[in-house]
Amino acid sequence: MSEFLRNNWFVVVIAVIIIAFVSYFIYDENKYNVSAKSGSDGNQVVASIDKKDITANDIYDQSAPFDTALLYNLYHNQVVDQSVKTTDDLDEKAKDLEKTIEQNASSSSSQNSESQIETELASFGYNGIDQLYDYCLMTVKEAKMQRDYIEDHFDEVTPALQEKKPRTISIISMQVQDLTALTEDEQKKKDNIDSALSSGSFADAATAYSEDTATASDDGFYGYVDANSVNSQYSTLNAQVIQAALNLEKDQTSDWIEVTDSSSGLKYLYKVHVDETDIQNIWDSKNETVSNNILSAFLTANQGLSVKIVEENAKDLDIEFKDEDVQKRIEDYINDQTGGSSNEE
Repeated sequence: MSEFLRNNWFVVVIAVIIIAFVSYFIYDENKYNVSAKSGSDGNQVVASIDKKDITANDIYDQSAPFDTALLYNLYHNQVVDQSVKTTDDLDEKAKDLEKTIEQNASSSSSQNSESQIETELASFGYNGIDQLYDYCLMTVKEAKMQRDYIEDHFDEVTPALQEKKPRTISIISMQVQDLTALTEDEQKKKDNIDSALSSGSFADAATAYSEDTATASDDGFYGYVDANSVNSQYSTLNAQVIQAALNLEKDQTSDWIEVTDSSSGLKYLYKVHVDETDIQNIWDSKNETVSNNILSAFLTANQGLSVKIVEENAKDLDIEFKDEDVQKRIEDYINDQTGGSSNEE
């Protein structure tokens, strides 16, 4: 279940390359392809990053056969770890993320959730559930690395995201029995909402009338959306509502939007309001979820940006490849992910 961990993130949205285990070599065919120096325990060293070795066993001990994506992730993990200092704040965030993943796994209806986590961890180069904290720490470290890079290259990475019409929005919703014939009570509530909107703020109307309790308790605030949200399987808001929001300018409110939930068949009326469209203002948001979402959006909008950021930080490290084939595999992978831009300034 390759999306299991990502589905459970609330601290950050990791932008590491999605791994697809497509293996063309099995262990017996490849264990002699890596020739290099040996470490203190006799393991062959394929690369060293600031004097910390990546050995052949690091590759072969994973739960999947040797492949380039796994090899890159071992390299990537070392670059991230050694480029970002572990602070008390990052340690706390990593522990929070670890706790959330464990809690969600324990409450999952799946009977093999732990094995699914272990499989996902293996794809990132970690040896089982005992290294979940290490994975979480790498995750929050990389998020800091990415934020720092985007902060320093904001004007460079903004145009690609601007095309996606990023914005934060608020909503009001009410459930109805029949969209074509409202009951007397439904019509009365709808009229009350219209009246509240014409005489006051969207936030006040949402607080007073919206049936979406999660947003009504926060002045109707839903959060960040952009064009990619329309077809996202992770969006919790109907695509019609998101599309309506994308057609509005800042401070505009939509007409009533009729929605029928495709899974439950329940019917709703929505109003959506655009709170902010300025990327800089969204980026500077104090709302942690919004901050995480726009970070992910920057990485999605700019091809290979997460890999490029790793490479920019790798330039400051002492990296020595002990095997030319390993080096070529990693470099080819980087060039493929960045469109050949990994070495560009």
